[in-house]
Amino acid sequence: MDVDTENVLVLTIFAGSIVAVVVGYLVAWRSNRAASRRVGSLLVATVAGFAGLVMSAWLIGAVMPLPPPDGSSIWGPVVAVLVFSPLPLGALYLSGMFIRRAFRENKASGQGAR
Repeated sequence: MDVDTENVLVLTIFAGSIVAVVVGYLVAWRSNRAASRRVGSLLVATVAGFAGLVMSAWLIGAVMPLPPPDGSSIWGPVVAVLVFSPLPLGALYLSGMFIRRAFRENKASGQGAR
């Protein structure tokens, strides 16, 4: 692949995921139908969960092998894990929150899920 083609592909995937999260959130938040709210919540949960898994895989790959085989200090990888671990954990938490919201039953008939 050409460098420009790779950049376009990455930017298209990134922009598409941002649009999917925004549209899914708006549908989950503002829709009058329970089925539409569920679909919007599942869309946000899917994209956020996938992003959390990709970030976790990147983070594990960035610090492995632990400890470094060349005998260098272990503090560099440990600091990298501590600094970057809130990002994938936050994305996975957001995914779990929207999955829970999607499958939560409406307590009162006619009331939206809040």
